[in-house]
Amino acid sequence: MSLPAVAPHVVADAVAALPARLRSKLDQALEKQPTWTVTTSDSGATITIDDHVTVTLTLTTPVDTAERAACNCLLAPRCLHRAAVLSAAPVLSTHPHHTAATGSDGTIAEAAVTTEADSAAPTATADEKATAIQTRDVIAQILGHGVAGAGAVTQADLLRAIHQARAIGLPRLATAATRVVELLRAARQSPAFRLADLTEALREVLTVSHLLISGIGDQQAARGVSRRGYSPIGDLHLYGLYTEPLRTTTGHVGAISYLTDGDSIIWSLAQARPGDGDTARNAAQASVNLGDVTISHRELDRAGIIVINAHASVDRRLSHCRTVQAVRTAGRTWYEEPADALWRQPIPEQAARWLNAFDVAQHERPAGYDLAFIDGVLAADQRGLLLQTRQLPGPVIVLAPHDDPVLPYVANLRLLAAHATGMPLRMIGRFHGPRQVHGLAVAAPRLPDRFGGHVDLGVDQLQRADLPDAGTTEPSGNDQPQPPLHLLTHHLQRVVSAGRAALVPDVDRDARALLDAQLPTAASVLNELRRAGHRRSRDAFGRLNQQDSTALAVAWLTAAAYQYATATAVATRSWQGNGGR
Repeated sequence: MSLPAVAPHVVADAVAALPARLRSKLDQALEKQPTWTVTTSDSGATITIDDHVTVTLTLTTPVDTAERAACNCLLAPRCLHRAAVLSAAPVLSTHPHHTAATGSDGTIAEAAVTTEADSAAPTATADEKATAIQTRDVIAQILGHGVAGAGAVTQADLLRAIHQARAIGLPRLATAATRVVELLRAARQSPAFRLADLTEALREVLTVSHLLISGIGDQQAARGVSRRGYSPIGDLHLYGLYTEPLRTTTGHVGAISYLTDGDSIIWSLAQARPGDGDTARNAAQASVNLGDVTISHRELDRAGIIVINAHASVDRRLSHCRTVQAVRTAGRTWYEEPADALWRQPIPEQAARWLNAFDVAQHERPAGYDLAFIDGVLAADQRGLLLQTRQLPGPVIVLAPHDDPVLPYVANLRLLAAHATGMPLRMIGRFHGPRQVHGLAVAAPRLPDRFGGHVDLGVDQLQRADLPDAGTTEPSGNDQPQPPLHLLTHHLQRVVSAGRAALVPDVDRDARALLDAQLPTAASVLNELRRAGHRRSRDAFGRLNQQDSTALAVAWLTAAAYQYATATAVATRSWQGNGGR
């Protein structure tokens, strides 16, 4: 049973109230979370810490005040038990009714650092700059010590900054910082955690802070727009496309189905609840209610449905609200309209849609913005499964979105690589990088009828008998060589993981390799990152100088902004026809 969400300032105040001797034991107390027993009722949740101690969270309204969290021990409210429970609880959203699960569990709003003011919006106020500085300083501490050193006390400092950002109207900064807190917690307990996701989240927070502090760039974009709830959008006639399992860093699992209407606009319907890996595997078989229709996700993505008085969020996520009415209709295959039109859009245009979406906040990106609809012929080599398409001179590398053996992604892709080369098919993938996609679903005339027209690679299990050998196809050898940006990415992620101590002498070797690859700017930002990481000084009282932490954060952001801009340019070129020439 999961804990109810708690407002950021309630957690921050509880941690701040702890005596120093208890604050140092907070992370150890959180390690015992698996032994807690959570009992919920209409009025709240009771967390049993041990035989003698319980913490109660009152839920007649959200846990947004200190009075709604109480412990029965003698030290309460300045006790370790209460602070530990609050530190383990999810962060309360400004719109708690809005589902936060996403198909790719880890996409963050991206922004490159600009060097000149280009907006008529007023520059940040003194309070906004102070909040941005406060947030940046906490992120600097995280980069200095790495994930292992970013415990509950550091997270509480960041939660206080989140509360302040929400209070003065900086939703983009608050949303990005909340994502960092969620990922720091997931790093210690969630199998869905990915270091790359935390790296992206830290870059977003530092970018927004930099824009607000310096007053450059689009200040209105830096402030952002608050997450909005569901609104009526009229009637829709939808046809299912595919379903994928969800595993979020907040410990929720479920499924998300993507559908399309007569105008080839993509919509999504998600459902997530607390659970583990086995729950994620079976979530697509669970019933989902939409109006009067009760249907599983797997059935929905092969059916049609008419939705009366549909409600959706700005990112085209459909609501399950009671005012919605629905009627099930016959589905259509990917080779029929309206789905067929999705594959007729040129791949370079699809890639541009994916890359352009990074200019807006994550919660405003439309459903399916990162989906790739590709016709091709399967091939395989040492890189794994490949998809050869007529629109590109080289093959597309197909990767598994998750390597968790509970989900069938890896097994299905390996089976396709071993026994389906030469077979023409249609694929839905998720853009992942230069000429790379995560394989999500496939359809082919030679697949058995029991799959209902297509195979959801994260839900359905292919068998050897389903794939008669189709011969062999040699992949094209016209791939463009890619610059070794992974060397810079590697060091950015090492700092996130282990802090400034990760900047060891092999930085020199990789900087020389970047110079040899004609990437002098990459070598320069990497060397500056190393210098900032090694710079440690003390003030007149012997305390470590905060300016050194700030310098590390600035150097890290500079390197991260360069890496992102260059990687975007490389990805753009790789998805252009004729190799981008």
